[in-house]
Amino acid sequence: MGKAERNRARSARERIAAQQAAARRAEMRRRALMAGGSVFIVIAIVVGLVVAHSLSGSTPPAKAAAAQSDATVASEITSIPASVFDSVGAGPSGSSAVDPLTKISGKALTENGKPEILYVGAEYCPYCGAERWAITTALSRFGTFSGLHFIHSSSTDVYSNTATLSFYKSTYTSKYVSFTPVETETVTEQTLQTPTSAQEALVTKYDAPPYVSESGSIPFVDFDNKYMISGAQYLPSVLGSDANPDSSHFGLDWSQIAKDLQNPNSSVAQSVLGAANHITAAICQLTHGQPGSVCKSSAVTSVGSDI
Repeated sequence: MGKAERNRARSARERIAAQQAAARRAEMRRRALMAGGSVFIVIAIVVGLVVAHSLSGSTPPAKAAAAQSDATVASEITSIPASVFDSVGAGPSGSSAVDPLTKISGKALTENGKPEILYVGAEYCPYCGAERWAITTALSRFGTFSGLHFIHSSSTDVYSNTATLSFYKSTYTSKYVSFTPVETETVTEQTLQTPTSAQEALVTKYDAPPYVSESGSIPFVDFDNKYMISGAQYLPSVLGSDANPDSSHFGLDWSQIAKDLQNPNSSVAQSVLGAANHITAAICQLTHGQPGSVCKSSAVTSVGSDI
């Protein structure tokens, strides 16, 4: 399946998902009206639980274990050996090939004197969920993430419950590039962050024809107004998600994905790190080949004429 066909398929699925989301919101409003006076009872119960937890002065063991697991996964995905990137190269071929970045042209996008990478996505979005793995692994070659936390995409959207991470409240430090993430909505499609007018202008300009076949796909990633990504570079099904919405279905979990990323022969590494190598090659253009240990690697040179 070519890029244009994948984009059309994604657009069709997104329109269906939008209709489903509207229906869900209408149903939620109906249920809210029916709930009536029971709201006060729920609030009282919640307040009681919060007070009880505060008095206990301790963190539930399950929560502590989850936090430790997240830290472990974060460490694994942000420190993938260069040899694994090199083994993956440009990623899978044929119909499974990852989409390359699109070249664009505009005034340099900078922050703090460094080329800026702008990400606009949403936590509910499964395509954003897939692409975040590639963005995170690529950017980790140029700097350091902290504050990453792990989520699933919407349970009622296409590719439901895709295991991913969120950039919300994370930080990224690098002497080479700046990274500005905007997660516009939560997993339940509530407003989370609002893009600035300047960021909206970039989305309106570049996430539209002639750069893409149809407007408005997410995630949208702008690399210094030199390259962009609209939608995911590979399908979330690589991560074990089912294309049909099914709230009971879960694909690979975060630990399994992190483990697969260490194996260059796995389909996860082939797609995620193949996409990451395309991203890395683009960033190397922005940094004028720095750091050399990354930009002169075979992983970057394997991408070749796609950049």
